[in-house]
Amino acid sequence: MPAQYETVISKRNLERIHSRSMSPAELIAFLEEGALYRSFADVLRSVSPGEGLAERLKTRLLGIDGQPAGPKEAEALRKNVSNWLRGEAAPQNREQLFKICFALELDEARAGRVLASASDTGIHYRDPHELCYAFALRTGLSYAEAVQLDAEMEGIYGPVARAAEAERAAGWKKREQLYRERRAEARRQRLAREKQGLWSDTYLGPGEEEDPPAFLTQQVYHRFEDVRDREGLRLFFLQNSARLGWIHESAYEKFWSLLLALQEPDDAIAPSGEQAAEVYSLDRIAEEYLRMHVPLGKNTRGFDYLQRAVKRNWPGATELQRMKSRKADVSRKALLLLFLITEDFLFSEDLLYSDKAGEEAAWYLPLEDESPRDRLEVTLSKVNLFLETYGMNQLDPGNPFDCLVLYALAADCGGEFLSDNFSRALEVLFSGAQGGG
Repeated sequence: MPAQYETVISKRNLERIHSRSMSPAELIAFLEEGALYRSFADVLRSVSPGEGLAERLKTRLLGIDGQPAGPKEAEALRKNVSNWLRGEAAPQNREQLFKICFALELDEARAGRVLASASDTGIHYRDPHELCYAFALRTGLSYAEAVQLDAEMEGIYGPVARAAEAERAAGWKKREQLYRERRAEARRQRLAREKQGLWSDTYLGPGEEEDPPAFLTQQVYHRFEDVRDREGLRLFFLQNSARLGWIHESAYEKFWSLLLALQEPDDAIAPSGEQAAEVYSLDRIAEEYLRMHVPLGKNTRGFDYLQRAVKRNWPGATELQRMKSRKADVSRKALLLLFLITEDFLFSEDLLYSDKAGEEAAWYLPLEDESPRDRLEVTLSKVNLFLETYGMNQLDPGNPFDCLVLYALAADCGGEFLSDNFSRALEVLFSGAQGGG
């Protein structure tokens, strides 16, 4: 397990989840009554230890953006801080999370932990706005100075990064069109060969000529590591702005390919008379594959903590469409659900191209004579390597949703589909849910 998760909370939960003898009902009972979870408050106290954390936050966040706070703003902030430190809530806005990091005078590494605890990722090292904040944290600037620095650097990175993002978006549209054309040609060839009484392949994939994943975040991060002063930051943006963007590109590529695999499965090119085989809509994908007994709708009134935590940001058809059209970054929850459904991480060779290629247990499943626990550890290692490479947080046994994912991974040791255990556990979890309207 990565050192960042070697805590009492993680060890306790992981030890119990390692036991594949637990039924879905027993797992949910454990998660509701026996498991321990890492809250946003736990993370804040670990990165900023000592007495008076609440007072430090309230005092330093008031007027942090240079604007005097009125009585209403001060009262709202007081309530927010109280909720954060009681573990009842966490900021969902990344700008607010950065303000907290600057208010607590954190360094870059600890700020990354704070962001990761309340969102899908730590600092996004391809987002030029967050790069400016990372530099400010690295060099001890205040939040106001960081905002000013970002405004100055935007003139360098802004036009280039936006143009590069538009070019990438257009490239993805073209790539999907070529994919559709290739699939249509596969259907045509199959029909022609079958009419001649010849054997025909059932699948013609996206093409062997596809380039390997770019892993742009890794490339940018390694260049950014050496930036230590303003001139270095300016030169960095002059040299690297075309690589910057607001979408995790390697995560998007994986999301795109896995979503297409569900929309057009291998047998989708099989002819049905003279008609092309059906292509699944995103509504059908969301309902038949991703929903897995999670109630529809945003209303969570009547939900308990575990139900709310698992349902939060659950991807439906609208969210999938926003991610696919690049109007929103790919969410970690969506990527993990696609991993479980397709089991892609067990066989994918994507990581052969990343700078994690030398990591132990990255490219194989253990031999049959190894213990189920060993096989589970290797599977977990592979998932974590994928998540880290795609810019996402690794699996955390102190997170309720991740506990369900860890439970599902044990299915690999029992001959079931990984998503089966996951879906059955969700069915138990939401069997008495009253929300969703």
